[in-house]
Amino acid sequence: MDDPNPDFTRLMALASGYAEARAIQAALKLGFFEALAATQRNSKELAAAVHCDERATMLLANSLTALGLLRKDGEAFGLTDATRRFLVQDSSEYLGGMILFDESLWGTWGKLDESVRFGRPARVPDMYQSDPAETDRFIRAMDSLVRARGDATWTARFLDLSNARTIGDVGGGPGTYLLAFLNHWPALRGLLFDLPATLRITRKLLDQRGDPATARLSLCELDYRCTAIPGPLDVIFMSNIIHSENEETNASLMANCFRALADGGLLVIKDHIMDASLTVPAAGAVFSLYLLLTTNGRDYSFDEISRWLRDAGFVDLRMETLPSPPFTSSLVLARKPPHR
Repeated sequence: MDDPNPDFTRLMALASGYAEARAIQAALKLGFFEALAATQRNSKELAAAVHCDERATMLLANSLTALGLLRKDGEAFGLTDATRRFLVQDSSEYLGGMILFDESLWGTWGKLDESVRFGRPARVPDMYQSDPAETDRFIRAMDSLVRARGDATWTARFLDLSNARTIGDVGGGPGTYLLAFLNHWPALRGLLFDLPATLRITRKLLDQRGDPATARLSLCELDYRCTAIPGPLDVIFMSNIIHSENEETNASLMANCFRALADGGLLVIKDHIMDASLTVPAAGAVFSLYLLLTTNGRDYSFDEISRWLRDAGFVDLRMETLPSPPFTSSLVLARKPPHR
């Protein structure tokens, strides 16, 4: 039957969405999905496995079943195929790192009204460099999201890097994109540039992964805000970097990339690229609130990014939108002119 009041239904779903989010976060944090990975369990057995109250465990497990994240056969709870794919740690598409990162920001989101009132982040915008536990959680979240959604695999296949020999990933974090590029393009050598606290986590992740392509990857400490990017590089790739910075810093970053590229080199920027109204895609507009809370940046339009690129000297600018769903990002590509 048609909803007689769809506007009310949609508004209530938006306004109460925190309940579903918290149910998933709590279950992941408490270990529900790991406890059900090998076998089904009833409420008593599940509560014992995760060291929780039996009645409360039943209520959370029932809610997860209602949301389609667990299945219930009689009194026994089990995993769905999607839950096993995305919420069990040994899955290659494990999304739990991102969900636990979101859970850690719960208190920060509670200060949104203050950030809007005063125009300041709710936490120090340090890119999660000050606390080792926060750095680890943040970098693992970025790796988790990209691997689960498939951004790196899609981007590596889409970009034609057949003539490139060197690629620099500026702010490359866990190395998820760079490893995908190196695996898809075996002639490439890669340099991952990031801050020291991040690189300590990157090394751990690369060691855990044991990917042979790591032999063609170098980790380099670099703060692009105050240090020249070493070159010449055939390609520079940046994913989700410009949205953390203000307009002045981004203009300077484009000039830094231009100097580091070889003649004819390619710059690839992957991010939420907004339309002129800064409201489309919707995911980017909402994500800008997270950026308000945690950084000095926001999501930018193609026109804004193009202006920084042209001022730096880039040519042949174009935007490529990734397929949606599942992606919400776009690529901006630009060339450094060949030497004349």
